[in-house]
Amino acid sequence: MLGVGNLLWADEGFGPKAVARMIATEKIPAGVEVYDGGTQGMYLLPIIQSARRLLVFDIVDFGAEPGHIVVLRDGEIPAFFGQRPLSLHQTAFTDVLAAAELTGGMPEAVTLVGVQLEDIDEWGGSLTLTVACAMDEAIRIGLGELAVWAAKR
Repeated sequence: MLGVGNLLWADEGFGPKAVARMIATEKIPAGVEVYDGGTQGMYLLPIIQSARRLLVFDIVDFGAEPGHIVVLRDGEIPAFFGQRPLSLHQTAFTDVLAAAELTGGMPEAVTLVGVQLEDIDEWGGSLTLTVACAMDEAIRIGLGELAVWAAKR
């Protein structure tokens, strides 16, 4: 399980905050490895390549209502889902997935639980209330995905 995003940029911190909440509330099933991927870009490639299945929490921009939860699996994950690099040197998470696929190291299953952003322009800001209120449901959905995968062992 992986939470990606920048904690310093308002709703962009959703992914890391979601996995931190799951750890704090001890809702992680046994055998699930958890990573705060932050903005590590290609440094996440070995984690992805070694995963059998990958659950990702991230903020997305599909132009939906803020706080709307989107669940995408495998090929449904578009090559671009609204990530905005902060510089030309940054890598979007979808670029890391593409690199994993090119190297033959994609997990057998990938699920993205994304929440539509409201604000990622406030530097140093916390999650907006709308996105924060969507977190419990996003976590519930993620735990459901893990349960389905556990049943398929």
